[in-house]
Amino acid sequence: MVIVSLVFFALFFFLLHKIGAALAKSVSSYLLLTFLGLVGISIPLGYVMSFFGQTGSALTWSISLSLITGALYFLMLRFTSTEVVRFRKLFRQSIADKKQIWSELKLVEKLIFGVLGAGVFVCTLINVYVLFATYPNEWDSMTGHLVKCAYYIQNGNMDRLSGTTWSIDFYPNSLPSLQILGFHIFGEKGFKLIHFLSYWVFVITSYSITQEIFSNKKAAIFVGLISALLPSALIQAVTTETDIVQSAYLGLVVLFLLKVYKKASWENVGLFVLSSSIWVSHKVTFLLIGPPVAILVLFMIWKSGEVRKKIVKTVLLLLLGLAFYVLPNGYIGNVKEVGKFSLGALSAPAEVMKWHGIEGYSGVEKLKNFQFNVLRYSSDFLQLDGIRNTEFGSKVNDTFRYFPNKFFDKFGLERGVFWVVYPFEMMGNETMHFYKERPFWGIISFLLVLPALFFVLIRAWKNRASEKVQLSLVFIVAGTLHFLSLCFSAPYDPIKGRYFMNMVVWFIPLLAWFFEVKKGKYYLVFCSLIIVVSGFFTLSHRGLYPLVGERNIFEQDRIAQLTQTRPESTEAYYEFEKLVPEDAVVALGTQQEHEDYVYPLWGPNFKRTLIPIHPFRAPVKPIPNEAEYLFYSEGVIPFKEGDIRLNEGDKGPDTPVIESTFYLRKL
Repeated sequence: MVIVSLVFFALFFFLLHKIGAALAKSVSSYLLLTFLGLVGISIPLGYVMSFFGQTGSALTWSISLSLITGALYFLMLRFTSTEVVRFRKLFRQSIADKKQIWSELKLVEKLIFGVLGAGVFVCTLINVYVLFATYPNEWDSMTGHLVKCAYYIQNGNMDRLSGTTWSIDFYPNSLPSLQILGFHIFGEKGFKLIHFLSYWVFVITSYSITQEIFSNKKAAIFVGLISALLPSALIQAVTTETDIVQSAYLGLVVLFLLKVYKKASWENVGLFVLSSSIWVSHKVTFLLIGPPVAILVLFMIWKSGEVRKKIVKTVLLLLLGLAFYVLPNGYIGNVKEVGKFSLGALSAPAEVMKWHGIEGYSGVEKLKNFQFNVLRYSSDFLQLDGIRNTEFGSKVNDTFRYFPNKFFDKFGLERGVFWVVYPFEMMGNETMHFYKERPFWGIISFLLVLPALFFVLIRAWKNRASEKVQLSLVFIVAGTLHFLSLCFSAPYDPIKGRYFMNMVVWFIPLLAWFFEVKKGKYYLVFCSLIIVVSGFFTLSHRGLYPLVGERNIFEQDRIAQLTQTRPESTEAYYEFEKLVPEDAVVALGTQQEHEDYVYPLWGPNFKRTLIPIHPFRAPVKPIPNEAEYLFYSEGVIPFKEGDIRLNEGDKGPDTPVIESTFYLRKL
């Protein structure tokens, strides 16, 4: 059955390739359209698989994908006049274009592209190796995101689970559909596939958006290379976080909006509607990104009569797309469980919104939180991300931070009560080293983006009639609004570096202005060298997949990798594997609220059946009759004579929460 499934998966990707090649005008558009086809087909199919109880069946997935894609390919050939173009032709044309551009570059420009290209190549090799050689081990995934996927595969459906962690039930089912597809194709490591693809879609959309605005391929390539070396993007490329996927979707939405603005054809409108529907289905934080997107939409309506003519039909199509992609994804179930409609209820229960939201704040508290967060996150941007991961780089960062610390220290930002995970620290959470896993943009933010913003404002003062200037101003307003909405919407959170990843879509295309003027290229050489060094150290000295040191990820086995961020619990999972058969039924009495890792308990072959008996914010349920073992945390289930203690428990302040002492009971 495995071989048959792989054959049908290969057929699916072949047909997807044929459709993408037929519709594409270039290699970049081929890659984006193929990605859009992949997620556009797989997400609703995931809902259908759940309805028929086939979520865990690789064979059903593969056959269904092949049939749907085959039907679409047939309809495209039958009812459109699209000329089917061989991908080889697109590829040869792309190579010829790049050779032509390279031959026209000046020496200093060749140096810029050579340095950045070499950096992207090395960082890509590292991440590809990590992708296929390591197991997913990110904290939220071990407690929530991948636990959710494993339950869905185990149960065959996406029904609500009453899981120990709130995110198991409240996060939408759009992304799990894609992660489960990756699992069926590549096994456990395939959970990371959609995230790695999203990283490249983020890079390509940055390139394409720049090309749409500036019609300058040199500038677009530069922006694409910088995007690929963004510390936040490099880190998220091989984790199972949700935000890199969000950035990819946002990039597609903005790109197709620009295409509609340039040519309001129904093809472009359809691509915008499809990408927007997928984007909204992904995660409720689209509400924070919505206002910036609305800024671009309003500009388009104001400037284009063709856009205005198609507004009504576009809205109707969008409503249809939202019904198709969003209604089945879990938002409705969330509101029903909370018991009332609110924006917060779409994504989390009321208890969680007290920690992660500001709905319960007074007006004065909201204003204070907003003011402090603007300063706190501004401080977080002014760090040498990546470079400061090393011992020497940390000293360099300390020196660099001398004047920023003098400035920000005046506001008392390290005091207050508005925390989510961990308090704000001037140097960027030195104690828990969150900056290694949640970096911001490094020097790209203040040595490239800020100068570009000032340059656009100066240009706008002199020539506001230029379309490039007008679109750049719209992107500045949208990006600024994006920043302010993140500052306003929640208490300070040191892991927000991954949320600000989405904001890159607005600001990074503006770096094209460095290629709109003749001066400043040697400055770009200097920045490029630092960015490449930063990118390398971002990957070599990260916390989840360190390439060096005592906890080198490549010298660890699966369990050690899975528990990389909770080392004092590793012993318990080793003991569990020794004592519990791989096909056993296990009741789970674990801690709530993202505290205990559940994912490792399924085992390497995912044959165990796990049954949670300690639902989020609810009493412990009775142990089910079919359970053969009970795995529990101290304090959740009373100790009983004969229970086996699996580990020593928490010994030091190396994690934000106390690590549990685990016990096992044979039933």
